[in-house]
Amino acid sequence: MAETTPAAPDPADEHPSSGPAEDLVVSYCFPPYVDTSAIVAAKRVREAGRSVDVLQNKMSSQRSTDPGLASIADHLVVRRHQLPSPTLFSSWRGITGFTQRGLQRALQWDREGAGYARLYSRAHFTASHVLAARLALLRPGMRWTAEFSDPLSRDVTGAVRHAPAQDGPLLEVLGGGISRAGFRPPTTGNSFQWAEQLAFALADTLVFTNEHQRELMLETVEDDQLVERVRGRSEVSPHPTLPPSFYTMADPDYPLDPDRRHLGYFGNFYATRGMGSVLAALEALPGRLRSQVCLHVFAGRREEVEREVERRGLGDCVRVGPFVGYLDFLALCTRMDVLLVSDAVTDGLLATNPFLPSKWSDYRGSGTSVWGMVEPGSVLDAQPLQHRSPVEHTSAAVQVLAEIARG
Repeated sequence: MAETTPAAPDPADEHPSSGPAEDLVVSYCFPPYVDTSAIVAAKRVREAGRSVDVLQNKMSSQRSTDPGLASIADHLVVRRHQLPSPTLFSSWRGITGFTQRGLQRALQWDREGAGYARLYSRAHFTASHVLAARLALLRPGMRWTAEFSDPLSRDVTGAVRHAPAQDGPLLEVLGGGISRAGFRPPTTGNSFQWAEQLAFALADTLVFTNEHQRELMLETVEDDQLVERVRGRSEVSPHPTLPPSFYTMADPDYPLDPDRRHLGYFGNFYATRGMGSVLAALEALPGRLRSQVCLHVFAGRREEVEREVERRGLGDCVRVGPFVGYLDFLALCTRMDVLLVSDAVTDGLLATNPFLPSKWSDYRGSGTSVWGMVEPGSVLDAQPLQHRSPVEHTSAAVQVLAEIARG
């Protein structure tokens, strides 16, 4: 990809802080957009505590915004630019557009200051690592930390994710960078595998959220020297938990019956996360105990959940609401008696479960008891849960509900 003349200053650039930033953050999705990866990236910035410039994609066509997310890390953001590239999560056209525009802006900012000392990128989504790799090749003195939220090239069922990478100047430059680092570029033409291998071969530090995730991602790497490099340069770092003050920033109007024990679930009722067993357990719970509990579901696809609740005759003990803003979510976590989180169902699909639900990090900071519906041996199963039952195991869920109902 040929480098172009740096763009003129853009009035859309934000300057909420003053003074030069020594770190550049490349995160395709970043606040104010509502997205799990965006929130975790902002938490990482807060955790590091250094001023940053941020390159992100303009996500308004695909993501809503939440002004409450600004409280996480905006005080550390010196400059922020939302790149107007097409919001295409795996298309090579979207990756190329993000990389071309982002590289211009990054080089301009780098020249205007003393030069960045550090570069951080987070994927999901893949374009973050592609842009970061392109910049790292031009600025080898910049220390690049690349974080993976989940495996890129394999989905929750273990199947290979595939989106074609197109031959051209960008792929040629990236492949040359991998070769100069002493490794063989991918031959599959899969953009997900390119994003993984670029980080594996070029990043100074690789961050995984858990050991299972790292092992699964390395299973398909055939080059033993590349595997050795990843192991030597990687660290396992779970999603950060925000300070207690964040849980009192909001005060949502959401009354709770003082005579019941309240369980909270926040997020989609994914079929792969076994949530049907919770409703089945409520159905099977004796009436005298069911009257003592109420499950609060704050979910996307609210109508689907409401229909399922009505079909099962659980309107007396399940209350369904929409997604809530992030600070309201944290506040509501503290008001519940128990918070519910479930593993993805991977048994028979993957050798180990590499997915640690991100909401665990938020639940953990609330001080509220957590019920984990777990796959034995998973990362979630290893956490200090107050209640646990095997995922998709209705009778075990009934026992936990009975325990909660009795207080």
